[in-house]
Amino acid sequence: MNQLQTCHPEELGIPSKAIHTMLLNLERNKIPVHSVLIARHGKLAEEVYYKPFTRNTLHRMYSVTKSFTSLAIGLLEHDGKISLSDPICKYFPEYLPGIPHPWLTSMTIEQMLEMRSCHLKTTYNKTSTTENWVKSFFQTPPARRPGTIFMYDTSASHTLCALVEKITGQNILSFLKDRVLREIGFSEESYILSDPFGTSIGGSGLMARPEDLLRVGLLLMNHGKDLEHYHTEGGRQLYPEDYIRRATTFHSSPVVNRSDREGYGLQFWLLPYDGYACCGMGDQLLLCYPHHDVAVVITADTQGMNGATNIIYRAVHEDLLPNLQPGPISQEEEARQALDEYKKTLTIPILSSSITPSYQISGKRYPLLINPSNFREMGVSFFGQDKGQLEYILDGKEYILPFGLGHLEESIFPGYEQKCAASGAWVDPETFYLLCWLIDESIASVHFKLHFGNNQLTVQMMKTEETKLNEYQGFLNS
Repeated sequence: MNQLQTCHPEELGIPSKAIHTMLLNLERNKIPVHSVLIARHGKLAEEVYYKPFTRNTLHRMYSVTKSFTSLAIGLLEHDGKISLSDPICKYFPEYLPGIPHPWLTSMTIEQMLEMRSCHLKTTYNKTSTTENWVKSFFQTPPARRPGTIFMYDTSASHTLCALVEKITGQNILSFLKDRVLREIGFSEESYILSDPFGTSIGGSGLMARPEDLLRVGLLLMNHGKDLEHYHTEGGRQLYPEDYIRRATTFHSSPVVNRSDREGYGLQFWLLPYDGYACCGMGDQLLLCYPHHDVAVVITADTQGMNGATNIIYRAVHEDLLPNLQPGPISQEEEARQALDEYKKTLTIPILSSSITPSYQISGKRYPLLINPSNFREMGVSFFGQDKGQLEYILDGKEYILPFGLGHLEESIFPGYEQKCAASGAWVDPETFYLLCWLIDESIASVHFKLHFGNNQLTVQMMKTEETKLNEYQGFLNS
């Protein structure tokens, strides 16, 4: 894969101190960051990964996928296969109800890209394996005239993805790789998850490296030309410039309580500083600022955190962008060294504590009262001073979840075949807290608070995963 040219930030007019300040700001606000990448003038200025994430880790990008679906639609339009003014019903007659509502039959591809479909919300059940996700888009009665008010509708993106795959005969990411992504060095191992009926999840299924997103950002800011000729004369036109311009300019007005989002294009968010973005749940972000010629990628897991997105935007908009200089600046060795040393310490959040427990509970199993999730027993075992494991019986099966004490212990989450990393700590002499991060196709966290006292156990379980792990929610009592 062709490598992005790397430069010291100062060569590109970016003070290392500004990057360090931005990262410290994110840490101070307890943002669980996974990666930060910054490029300027088509060159990689900085990349930061928080252990256990690395440069080559595929990351779930969630709704960033919507922007990829939009780019695929743009290629079909450029090829003359579709028009954005086409009614979507034209392409899926097999899914139409007996007498289609006129609001459904009049809805266009462009209106769906603008998030101004005829529906109020996503039409499919994300956990259903019997209801066809695409069919639900046409079978759900419309709630409003299309092309009017913005309403975020992931099923519109998923249906547009199905349109791409129906016309091309390929899965959407293979189509994009063949046409453009492979030319910019997008990773071959990347993929998009499929729904139970074989359609790529075009609204949220992308698994890719953070650098893959950065390369797409540079392609967009280079007006669709190859990255080897970044903002220079010549170069191959890999993607239609006109569609990039239309997709990243204002089309509709979201009603969201986020001052840092100023509008919506064609599956792209619009930002201050003449910027635009691809945004995914948990703050998977590709932020492009053509005026500054800067692209920033941030991956994280902020699910369940109020205001986290605005904290991230403010860190970029207040710590990074105002400190950019038009040309190269002298490198401050002390600032660079401080940043490099800081980067070596970065991990996703780890629990730690110096509290001594009141009870000797290691290895003891507590029978549990009847509960909706069918947990039968639970207990904790410790091995020395640095690790342990949660032990429990669920639905008649015995499970073990390892955790570190003062560090992360990586394993596979029981019953789900998802990579995870967990740590635990005593929050008071009777309460042990276990935090498990899912770091696989699901980006989420599972929390256990175990209170030991008077030879009894009370457990509070919480999870942030959108559609799975529902059994890990609620209370257990011995």
